[in-house]
Amino acid sequence: MLSIRGGGVRLCDGISRREILRIGGLGFTGLLWSDWLRSRAHAGGRTRKEKNSSGGFGKAKSCIMVFNYGGPSHLETWDPKPDAPPEIRGEFHPIATSVPALRISEHLPRLARIANRYAVVRSVSHRDNDHAIGAYLALTGYSHPKNAILGIEPAASPQDLPSLGSIVSKLRPANGSMFSYVTLGDLRHFGNNDSMGQNAGCLGRAYDPFTVPFLRPMNGELDLGMTRVMAAVDAGSIGNRRQLQEQLDHVSPMLEATADSRSFDGFTRRAFELLGSSASREAFNLAKEPPNVRDAYGPSPFSRNCLLARRLIEAGVPLVTVYSFGNRDWDTHSANFSTLKSTLLPPTDHGLTALLEDLVNRGLLDDTLVVWMSDMGRTPRINRDAGRDHWSFCYSILLAGAGVRGGQVYGSSDRAAAYPSSNPVTPADVAATIYHCLGIDPRAHITDQQGRPLVVSSGQPLHGLM
Repeated sequence: MLSIRGGGVRLCDGISRREILRIGGLGFTGLLWSDWLRSRAHAGGRTRKEKNSSGGFGKAKSCIMVFNYGGPSHLETWDPKPDAPPEIRGEFHPIATSVPALRISEHLPRLARIANRYAVVRSVSHRDNDHAIGAYLALTGYSHPKNAILGIEPAASPQDLPSLGSIVSKLRPANGSMFSYVTLGDLRHFGNNDSMGQNAGCLGRAYDPFTVPFLRPMNGELDLGMTRVMAAVDAGSIGNRRQLQEQLDHVSPMLEATADSRSFDGFTRRAFELLGSSASREAFNLAKEPPNVRDAYGPSPFSRNCLLARRLIEAGVPLVTVYSFGNRDWDTHSANFSTLKSTLLPPTDHGLTALLEDLVNRGLLDDTLVVWMSDMGRTPRINRDAGRDHWSFCYSILLAGAGVRGGQVYGSSDRAAAYPSSNPVTPADVAATIYHCLGIDPRAHITDQQGRPLVVSSGQPLHGLM
C-alpha cells in the first residue's frame, strides 16, 4: 500500500484524504495542488486580459530547452579554433558537418551529420561571470540585482523575476489536463535544489514548474517513475520507484472516482482530475515507447529525459526544460578535455541528435523550438589544471525548429573565441527569440502578485535566424 506521511480520515481503499492531497502537492515544491489551482484561478482574471497582448506571429506550439549548467566550453563544442596557439585551441580537432561552411567538435559526430537541422549562434555575451547569477540571467532574461557581487550564491526567492517557462505558463497555458511548464531534473547549485532563475518568483507559485526528478538507473534498468511524489514517500515502504509507479496506476481510478465526490470543493476535484488524468500518466510513461525508439535515444539519463521531453510536448506541454546534467557538471576548471570526451559530450551528442531526428520523423520540428544553451562559456586560455575557467563574455548556443533556418551560423567570435566579432547577442535577446517563436510579444506587459507591471523581455528577437 502507498504510504505518505500524515494522518487524517481514511478512504475505502485505506488511503487517507490528507495523503491524497499531499500526493498532488509534492510536484509543486510543497504546495497542495488544490491551493495551486485556487491561486491560478485568482490570477486568471488578469491572465485572460494579458493574453490579448500575445501576438500570433510565432510558429512554435512548444519549446524544449536544454540547459547545460556550469558553462560548456564553446571551443570544444560549437566554435573550435584550429588555427589558434595550442594553449587556446586545446586538444580536440574540428570535423566537417553536413553544412560545408560549418565545423564543430570531433566529439559531436552525430550532430555533425545533421547540422542542416540547426543553427549555431557563436556570439552570445554577458557580464554576469558567475554561475548563480549567470543561470538567473539565462533562465529569466534579466540580470540579478546582485550581479555586481561575484562570488555570491543567493537562493531563489519570491522576489525573483520569473523564469521563461513561468512566463509561458502564464501567457500560453496548456489546455485540458496537461501541465504548462515542466522541468526534467532540478537545477542545483552547491546542493541547493531551489537555485534561482528556474521558478516563477514574483508571479507566484501558480506558475512554478512541475518538476520531475532525474531519470536514473534503478536495479540495472532506467527508472520510469513519474513525479516528485517519491520525495515524501517512506523509502522503507516500497522496493523502488517502479513499484510506486504501479501503485499510482492502481490508485488513479479511485482518484478519478473521488473527484466527483460532493464532499470536496471544485478546486480539490480539479486537483484529483489532474493527478488521475490518463493523458498525464500516458505522457510521463516512457514504457509506452517502442523499444526501438528508446534504443535510438540511448540509455543515459539525459537521453531518456530528451525522450520524455518529446512525449510531453507531443501531449501539449508548451515548455519543457531539460537540465543537463544538473549541479554544475559542465564547470570544467580541471580535466576539461577528459571530462568532455568521456562523460559529457557523448550523451549530449547521442541524446540531442535522437531528439532532433525524432521530432523530424514525427513532423514536430516545424512547430517545436529546440534550444541548447547555458549560463556561460569557458576561458580561451587553458589553465594549469588542463581546464578552462569562467567566461561569460563569449559563448555559443544552438537553436532548431519552429522557423529557425538550419545549417547556418549566426554571429562570430574573434580569433581566440574571447569576444564577439559580429552580431553580439545577449541572453535577453535569446529570451525574446524564444517568446517570439512561441507567439508571445516580448514587449508585452504582465503583472506580478502585487499588481506591479513587468515587461516580458528587454531583448530583441534574432530575426536573422528565421
